[in-house]
Amino acid sequence: MLNPSILSSVHVEETALPPEGSEIVCANPLCSAIFKPGGVANSPKRFCGDPCKQQASILRRAAKLLDALPDDQAIGILREIS
Repeated sequence: MLNPSILSSVHVEETALPPEGSEIVCANPLCSAIFKPGGVANSPKRFCGDPCKQQASILRRAAKLLDALPDDQAIGILREIS
């Protein structure tokens, strides 16, 4: 039989969440929403909602595609698309 004190130490998790009562700014660079921390400890909530999460993902992919280009050419491409 396992010792319960061993199990309790095994199940202790460190949390990556900010202290209780603090607020988080959305990780999407185009959003400035502030919200309460949430999510599980190994995957804390970083975005105010799914649309912001998707937008940030699109921005990261576009940045990788445009990274090799000079800034003025990358900006020109982005302006043509809109």
